[in-house]
Amino acid sequence: MSLFPVVFAVYWCSVLAWYLMASRLCGALSRRHPLLYDTLGRPALAGGSDFRGDLALMRFLLGRRDRFLGDRRLGRLCGAMRTLLGAYALFFLLLPGLVLL
Repeated sequence: MSLFPVVFAVYWCSVLAWYLMASRLCGALSRRHPLLYDTLGRPALAGGSDFRGDLALMRFLLGRRDRFLGDRRLGRLCGAMRTLLGAYALFFLLLPGLVLL
């Protein structure tokens, strides 16, 4: 049995989930924390954002700076995004070992 269809499905499902969560994060930041959103360079997934804005958003997410906002819903979203990112990285780091079995 080939692992390619499974890997392909996991990859695209994770990309879709990341896009949806990041879109929600950008929307929540722009509505509920506009000063922070401006500081991050107004990141937007559907265009209009540059690489610096995307990098600032990743630093915000990985630096766990959401905990200083006191916004529980945003904190849960950021926690889910960090979990997805970790699972994604772990899956694709372990994938070569699975292929060799």
